[in-house]
Amino acid sequence: MPEPRQRMTRDGPSAAGPSQEPAALSDVIDLLARRHALPAFWSLREGPAAFRALALRLDVPQPQLTQRLRELREAGIVEVDEAGDYRLTVHGRRLQGVLEPVEAWAGEWARLSPRGRVPRGSATRGRGEP
Repeated sequence: MPEPRQRMTRDGPSAAGPSQEPAALSDVIDLLARRHALPAFWSLREGPAAFRALALRLDVPQPQLTQRLRELREAGIVEVDEAGDYRLTVHGRRLQGVLEPVEAWAGEWARLSPRGRVPRGSATRGRGEP
């Protein structure tokens, strides 16, 4: 039986067993869901940018942008190049390639009416849901 993989939590490493397989996905989604993280990441798909240019483009307070860029760097998604500009790493560009189809899907989904989002014949509640 394979050993449980280690994953980082806010409290340090923890074992992730088979019942927690989506833990890595959850970690990435949690990272990108932090305030200003996804806009900063998405902005860098256009190419490298200086910190001040990012702060102006995103209209984000500098301390918050500093924190998010630090977290994205620690995750290996963003790096600082030789000129001091921020850019996506290889992993960041791969993530971009994964998220672009999700962005397209989200655009289509957002154009649907709330009624159009529910499939015909779909129940409004799950079994046992009050």
